[in-house]
Amino acid sequence: MRMVQVTDITTPHDLDIRSRPFYKLLLVSGMVGVTGALLTFAFFLVLKFGTAVVWELVPQAFGLNEGVDSPLFILSACLLGGLLVGFITHLTRVKPQLLAEEMEEITDNGRIDPRSGLVGMVRGLIGLMFGGSIGPEGPLTGGSGALGTWLAERLRMPKPVVAISTLSGMSGMFGSFLASPFGFAMFAIEGGLEKGKLSWKLLLPSIVAASVGYTVFFALTGYTFGGNYQFPGYDGWNIADLGYAVVLGIAGGALGLLFIFIFRHTRVLTGRWRSHPIGLAVLGGLILGVVGMFFPLVLFSGDAELQVLLDDAAELGLISLLALAVLKVLVTAMCLSLGWSGGYIFPSFFMGAALGLAIHQALPFIPGIVCLVCVMSGVAVALMKSPIALALIVQALFDVRLAPVIAISILAAFLLTYRHDLVPGAKGDRTENSTDLP
Repeated sequence: MRMVQVTDITTPHDLDIRSRPFYKLLLVSGMVGVTGALLTFAFFLVLKFGTAVVWELVPQAFGLNEGVDSPLFILSACLLGGLLVGFITHLTRVKPQLLAEEMEEITDNGRIDPRSGLVGMVRGLIGLMFGGSIGPEGPLTGGSGALGTWLAERLRMPKPVVAISTLSGMSGMFGSFLASPFGFAMFAIEGGLEKGKLSWKLLLPSIVAASVGYTVFFALTGYTFGGNYQFPGYDGWNIADLGYAVVLGIAGGALGLLFIFIFRHTRVLTGRWRSHPIGLAVLGGLILGVVGMFFPLVLFSGDAELQVLLDDAAELGLISLLALAVLKVLVTAMCLSLGWSGGYIFPSFFMGAALGLAIHQALPFIPGIVCLVCVMSGVAVALMKSPIALALIVQALFDVRLAPVIAISILAAFLLTYRHDLVPGAKGDRTENSTDLP
């Protein structure tokens, strides 16, 4: 009997995990995961260099130490960033997509359009260089997924293999800088199972891609997700913390709902001007720049700025922390709704941390780390709608003893926000009619 080859796989039934073709798919996934890791490495190299040029070298030419020291420079940089972002959209005619929309595309079509993914990655890179309050995971998801699609289609692979290659590129990217071989695999499965279109069989290729991708990325950079953060200590588990976790998770979920409300309504209000992407993106840059003039901490993704919050929380005070949480929601929602390509995972961590630290100052009897982790988890799950994946990602940051409060806060926020999506209809309905995805 002829052995089935990888290129012969045309239906989900061919993907028998006991078969040789399935093991070949794992090998393909690992190789594509490496490309996702290398793309991530290149992205962050360019981002680091570009950010240094914009915010250090150029300001020094004008006699400034750093760009963030000058409100006028902040406003100018953000406006220029908006102009460049809008020009890219105008020139390419490629509409910006959210992370949720990119995942919907892979769920529905089994692929990411290579051109769309490349444009989105470049647009996101430019936005981040010029202080955009957006996460790198959004443009990198589209870019790494598009790379996986392009590679498989260039090799004329069948549709199920294209889908696995696409997800493997994304997994290699997520595994690289989130240091979790399971996070993105569960993120993809949770989103796909909601529509009844993706199978648990995708877990194994995604885990392989993420593991290999992280190994390569770590070998190149020595980077470990969250390794540079200095979080408050945790004295030990207390049953009262579970009760606090419910309330804190709901508080984070409520902040996430505010983000969803602003984003969706801004997108609707500006819908008639979508044919003028330059004007919309410049408006986003103007809002970002004006807020950044008074609160520079809201600029950028929030990754490095999170540690500043942790170090200076007492000095900032309750009111400033609350203001930073709300303003971060505002500027990130505005950037994304007005055409800046980016993610919302890293910004959501900053939002949650600011609110959590503020709550701890108001209610000091609740352990600071419990306030921090529960509100962060609540905001993030409100936007991601992937509780298991998020639990795996957040747990990598914190003491393992915090796992119960992380779980409770995520569940409370998820139940509060489940019916409210950033993109209406993103979850869809279960259907018996699915694509040929495995």
